[in-house]
Amino acid sequence: MFDCNYFWRAVSISSDGSTEPCCHFTPPNPWTHDAVRDNPKEFDQYKKNKLLADHKIQNSKILTDIRKTVLEGGIPKGCQPCVECEKNGGESPRQKGYDSQRKKHINISASEKQIVRPIEHIEHMDLFMNNICNFKCVMCSEDFSHLIAKEKGIKNPIVNWGDNEEHILKFMRKAKNLKKITIAGGEPFYNIAYLHKVLEAVLPIAKNIKILITTNGSNKIMQQTADLLNQFKSVALSISVDAIGKHSEVQRVKSNWKQIESNIASMKDVFKDNVNIELNSTITAITLPNLPELLVWANDNDAIEWVHPSFVTYPIHLRIDVLKPEAIKDIKEQILVLHRKIQFKPKIADRCLGEIFKILDGVRPTAIHREKFDEYFDELKASGRLDLHKELPQFKNLLM
Repeated sequence: MFDCNYFWRAVSISSDGSTEPCCHFTPPNPWTHDAVRDNPKEFDQYKKNKLLADHKIQNSKILTDIRKTVLEGGIPKGCQPCVECEKNGGESPRQKGYDSQRKKHINISASEKQIVRPIEHIEHMDLFMNNICNFKCVMCSEDFSHLIAKEKGIKNPIVNWGDNEEHILKFMRKAKNLKKITIAGGEPFYNIAYLHKVLEAVLPIAKNIKILITTNGSNKIMQQTADLLNQFKSVALSISVDAIGKHSEVQRVKSNWKQIESNIASMKDVFKDNVNIELNSTITAITLPNLPELLVWANDNDAIEWVHPSFVTYPIHLRIDVLKPEAIKDIKEQILVLHRKIQFKPKIADRCLGEIFKILDGVRPTAIHREKFDEYFDELKASGRLDLHKELPQFKNLLM
């Protein structure tokens, strides 16, 4: 069975109110911009079907269909990112489970694997609250950045859960066995009042809940927000830093590396000891050449607990296999030399380097996606978002 504890005890709620088993799930989206334009009546019905009732969020049609597929021995189509990760030798989110910090993997008993799940069994929630974001990252989409949506001619940003908000907050209050909540946007710290409203919904059981917030680090966290977060069992701030300096600003367009660096330094001052700061690094062909420098920077930064490198699977043309084999080999050798020289702190050495080397050893460089890579960055140049080869002139020599 293609099993995953997300199927049975977790739910992910998107900014439009739709539900999925986890944040890694990528269902095919039938409503592209062109489809919405050509089928306005059908799209209106599609939106109405997404309106939720708090008593059945964990049993929406997509979630019950997924569980049925799994129990019948199939693999849900939206689980392809985990399938690809495992195929390429990596440890997938499915294998890690929704609480990878537990010493023992969470095994769900056979008796619990039912198509319909009680709300009391929900232990984990992924929450995407809006698509308001001040960055236009090269691997992102209009679903998570209103600036990219605006660039594509979609004028209305998603600012909250809309008509679904009341039901979602009520659902959260009913989930008495919640143990972990992950929050993302957009950028969660961009609309502080909205973030506070969501956190306050579960304050009565805050001492039982671990919070993980994914942030781009562009906003300084104020003491009022820190005081609210300090009431939870533990808090992890997962900062989306993929590289340092110019490489960071190229991948995360409109970012300011010096400002991010300053904000990270200030985070330790406003939080208690139960708050950990980690880097959630999206490694693409753009940022892999800067990975040795990123590891050194994180190792020398007292605020950073560890680095979680996620090698991008989609979009396909941004994968590291678009780089020359000699370039990938050189990057691995640089990291090995650095580790021998400075001995990375344990959390980076034990939880990061092994995963990096496993991926780098397993990658098979190919030119098959090079044309799409060039087309994509030509589009970004034409849109005015980014001129890749102007910003990183040496990068072209690394490509297949």
